[in-house]
Amino acid sequence: MKQVTGTSTPVTPSGGTGGGGAAVARPFDVRRFVIAVVVLFLVIWAVKRVFFHANHYEALAGGVTKAIAANDMRPVEGEFNALRRPQLEDRGKVGRLSDFVNAEGAFKSVKEDTPSGSQAGYHHFIAHFDKGDLAEDLTVDADGKIADFHVKPLN
Repeated sequence: MKQVTGTSTPVTPSGGTGGGGAAVARPFDVRRFVIAVVVLFLVIWAVKRVFFHANHYEALAGGVTKAIAANDMRPVEGEFNALRRPQLEDRGKVGRLSDFVNAEGAFKSVKEDTPSGSQAGYHHFIAHFDKGDLAEDLTVDADGKIADFHVKPLN
């Protein structure tokens, strides 16, 4: 039998052996993880907002369309300017418009398609329903209140 004396393997401070480039485990960095999660959340939020979120005027037109379909303008009357609010109280007029809108079935969504170069404050929409689509014209005044809102057949 042969005895081996004095041989040793070098040990690095990380506990690994010295020659061969063994991987050193890094401690879990909570700050980097939190930053990565926040950045990922912001990217997802931005993409959703740009591609899947209704703009302000689409939301406004959608709210008015829902109110018309429900034959109850109270939820949106604050969005109309003072000159147009009295028309909202004309139950016959609102009722006829409600019947017209409800003839197209359940409201699905509204999408703005205002032509470029339109006058300031004017917005045009296509309102989608179960049975078809309607055109909507929305005009806001300088205060951002609805000055005119019209629903008509899509031509």
